Amino acid sequence: MNTQSPIYSFKFTLSWIVIYIVIIYFLNNFMHLALAIYLGLWILNLLVEITERLFLKFGKRILTVEK
Repeated sequence: MNTQSPIYSFKFTLSWIVIYIVIIYFLNNFMHLALAIYLGLWILNLLVEITERLFLKFGKRILTVEK
């Protein structure tokens, strides 16, 4: 049985990268780029944690190629 979280699959990794770029873009409109990148990582980490906890709470599994 695969105990790896589906949140960290390759498909989700690409999605998280796109979300991170969007976060940086919006934060960069209000502050310096270096600060936007730093805060963007914090926000992205928060989103990943919330998503993973919701998946675990509802017992949702995503079929991935990592079996």
